[in-house]
Amino acid sequence: MTNTVNSENKATPKKNKETVIINQYQYTDVLMQEVEDAWAMHTYRNYISLIIITLICAFFTWRETSAHKTTLAILFAIVGLGCLAAIVASFINITKKKSAAVRQFHDTYHGKGFEYVITIEGNRIRSYKDGAAGVDLRKNDIRGTFESERFFVFQLTGEQLLPLKKGAFVKGSIESCRSYVPQLKR
Repeated sequence: MTNTVNSENKATPKKNKETVIINQYQYTDVLMQEVEDAWAMHTYRNYISLIIITLICAFFTWRETSAHKTTLAILFAIVGLGCLAAIVASFINITKKKSAAVRQFHDTYHGKGFEYVITIEGNRIRSYKDGAAGVDLRKNDIRGTFESERFFVFQLTGEQLLPLKKGAFVKGSIESCRSYVPQLKR
């Protein structure tokens, strides 16, 4: 009878989600500029890679087709000009977005920045700016990652960037970040 009472009084063990990553640092204008520059370079590389692949495919299609070479040469020229226009347009667009983000950050925080704390606990990603809650998302809201010299950055839905400073881990490490979303290409 005593065994029955003891087994009934045992509390079911709670699943304790251990925080995987805690990153804390002062996010300033200079650091924000570095993150935005890294984002721009990452985006440029993606566009340029896509355009190079498109041009290579167009060239080999033109080269291997013996009939209608003139038509294919014209199409190849059009594709080439379209790719060049896409590079210029993306460069202008990204530069405008980057400049606007840096200007807004400086105006909002008056050049002082804020204390940034980012925690990743299980599937939850949260950030706090000077103690106030900021981002509260799930792991599946991560759309990509990239790195700069001092940052590992999660690209989130809605073109949000969540920069974790490489030297500011209170818990976890840069390797924890890299392995957090292994299925995404960097």
